[in-house]
Amino acid sequence: MSATGGWLRNAGAAWGVALDRPDLWLPASLGSVVSLAWLPLVLTVAALPRASDLAFLGAGLLGSSAYPWNVLLLAALATIAVLGVCLLATLAEAALLRAAGHGTPDRSLTRETEAAFSVTLIAWLPVVAIAAMLISGIAAVAPAEFGAPDIGGPLVLRILGHLVPLVVALVAFVLIGQAFGASALRRAVGEGAVPVGAALLAGLRDLVMRPLRRLGTALASTLIDLFALALATVLLHVLWAPIQVELAGGQLVSPQALLLLVGFVAVWLALMLAFGALHAWVSIWWSLELGLAGRGARSTAQEATP
Repeated sequence: MSATGGWLRNAGAAWGVALDRPDLWLPASLGSVVSLAWLPLVLTVAALPRASDLAFLGAGLLGSSAYPWNVLLLAALATIAVLGVCLLATLAEAALLRAAGHGTPDRSLTRETEAAFSVTLIAWLPVVAIAAMLISGIAAVAPAEFGAPDIGGPLVLRILGHLVPLVVALVAFVLIGQAFGASALRRAVGEGAVPVGAALLAGLRDLVMRPLRRLGTALASTLIDLFALALATVLLHVLWAPIQVELAGGQLVSPQALLLLVGFVAVWLALMLAFGALHAWVSIWWSLELGLAGRGARSTAQEATP
């Protein structure tokens, strides 16, 4: 069997397990909501800030008598928020792995989450560092671009044009962090769980030995997530358009507006469940790729093999 054939076979087997196990969708939905699945709702309902809004915010921060303490406070709050999101995501992933038959015997969900959180935090530290550098670069470049003539394209592209190496590095380390973290996580939990340090070394060794296959899985799952996000955003925009007209007309309590809102919320909840199924599929796919799947995934993979 070729490497590509085995890779695709594992993807198909993981999809079969995800469809047959709807009980996995709820914990996976939590992981999706706190990571990316909230974006379609925010992009649909909330108005994106304009360039003038960002310029006003930046001027207010830099011109305040509390500078630089106000910026440091915002950075601290952002750090706490990121840690909270990471903790919820690892809790959801630990619950998902346990439900899929990849839990650690005689270990509570709390301790499972601790191990998963430690691995995830270390795996994504380079991404956080590069993201901080990118934000600092944007803060340094943006003032000049705000005042420049609008002759070089959209403002966001003009700013990012000065920071292409950091953008490329961020994308690369997001893929590396996914591959490294997925491998290390499945060695820190499960029947043959090892200490966090050993799991990280095993994950790094696995990535070095099979870089194309591991990064290919990370790239495929990322593209699938982005495609699903785009579809969900378009669908929610179509459903929100008539609701926005009703709200603009001051008819919030009209029966038509209420029915539209109920339908919109129902579709959004269904999308969250769909994101959960998608996340469960990717998680099981990683487990099959690493040969560390739970009992249900292993049996499905064996049935798919001729």
